[in-house]
Amino acid sequence: MKLPRLKIRKNTRATIAGLMIAVASLWALAMSYDEARNNMFSFFLSTLVLIVIVVLCAVAVVAALYGLKRLLKLIRPGDEQDE
Repeated sequence: MKLPRLKIRKNTRATIAGLMIAVASLWALAMSYDEARNNMFSFFLSTLVLIVIVVLCAVAVVAALYGLKRLLKLIRPGDEQDE
């Protein structure tokens, strides 16, 4: 029985699959070394905070670049009309 594909992009499916593999690997590692749940929860929480900080920094950089681009268009409006 073939399951229908989800209506999401290929890159999104690959990212979700990679995250699921990472979680499964960490779970297997924690079970094999008998790691405490508090340590694993702390690790997952700190990793989540790190990812959120990286995403927010990336959004800020992109917003700054687009803002700079828009500001340059306002300063030099004649460049587009010359072409």
